[in-house]
Amino acid sequence: MNGHRKSHAIIYLLIAIGFVVMFVSTAIKGIYQVYFVQLAEHYGRGRAQFAWSGGLFMLATGFMSPLVGALSDRVGPLRTSAIGAFAAGVACVSVAVWHQSIVLFSLAFGVMGAFGLAAMTFVPMGILVDRLFEERKKGLAYAVVTNGTAIGFIVLSPMWIWLQPQASWMAIFGAVGVVLALPVCAAVWLASRWEPASGPAPSVATHKGNASAWSVVRQDSVFYVLAVGFFGCGATMAFIDVHLLAHWQDQGVPRLEMAFAMSTLGLLELLSGIASGVLALRFDKHRLLAFFYAMRSLSMLLLLAPWLGVLPFAVLFGASYLGTVILTSMFCFERYGRQIKGRVFGLLFLVHQLGAFLTVQLGAWSFESSRSYVHAILGLALLTLVSAVCSWFGLRGRGPLPISSEPSLDRAAPSLDTNG
Repeated sequence: MNGHRKSHAIIYLLIAIGFVVMFVSTAIKGIYQVYFVQLAEHYGRGRAQFAWSGGLFMLATGFMSPLVGALSDRVGPLRTSAIGAFAAGVACVSVAVWHQSIVLFSLAFGVMGAFGLAAMTFVPMGILVDRLFEERKKGLAYAVVTNGTAIGFIVLSPMWIWLQPQASWMAIFGAVGVVLALPVCAAVWLASRWEPASGPAPSVATHKGNASAWSVVRQDSVFYVLAVGFFGCGATMAFIDVHLLAHWQDQGVPRLEMAFAMSTLGLLELLSGIASGVLALRFDKHRLLAFFYAMRSLSMLLLLAPWLGVLPFAVLFGASYLGTVILTSMFCFERYGRQIKGRVFGLLFLVHQLGAFLTVQLGAWSFESSRSYVHAILGLALLTLVSAVCSWFGLRGRGPLPISSEPSLDRAAPSLDTNG
């Protein structure tokens, strides 16, 4: 009995650690978002020219996602996150110390920082939850872990906005880098000793165990439907990460109102993450996913209605924020075999970040050509509407991918039956 309780205590501790990792990871993008205009001015670039650093960051995060998925499968998700925290910390300290070269900034933050973010967020945490929880509880557990990003919006984003006129970007990047590379990295690495192994090697080889992730999904239409939707998800998230505050600053939105809106967005993100996990137990996931994408489309249109203020956008976008990620991960983890599901999710995040990369650049070009983000916002509203339609019709009635006989690997993971 005591051993059973101990195993549950370890599971809850690991979930709490995953939550904290997601929370601190928001600092990596948050400081770039808040200091975007000052960074462009520091390096003597216009927004379109400097946005290449953010675009590289988004694109590199995507290409790192399959790598992070494979690394998590091999060494464990928490060790992967610890490595990522160290890499992101070194990247932030490097650009703070050697801040004369935009090439160094782009390579350090845009590549090494991108690896750090990918290694601390959705792919490793999805694998961690997949190892810890039985199928039915994975959605809610993943929602709890990923809500660390929501708390990051609620707590950290207003703090960066408040610090921006008082501290230079070099000081903030340096401080964040030290925290990530030392205490965060050490704590997560120590905690990784408690995470479960993925399980023993299967006694009977399956085509999934022997094949690459791409060879399995390339003929699977569900993967392409998920990818189209996730492309729209990444595109809209990138606009928030890079251009939203600049858009509001151009409109003359007061600093206090921006901070309140970002906190509201984070609060609704928190609620939507939990709600999506609960609703997925009761309703068809393809309809829920389509609904969240439709909400995302409408929220983007609200950015073109400044007379309504910034709060309606924050509420609606926040309500859709994590639902798309959680439901996409649930489709992925339920459909694909245990041997490759981490890598398939990494491939989906690659597509997600391709959308992010294009949005960073198209948003900057939209501003440079018309001195506004109107064209970019309209394009994103249309894109997420397409994502909603594809999810509604393309995912209906789709369950696990048929396989010959995939042996269960759940024996290595602790039981999650809390009633026993």
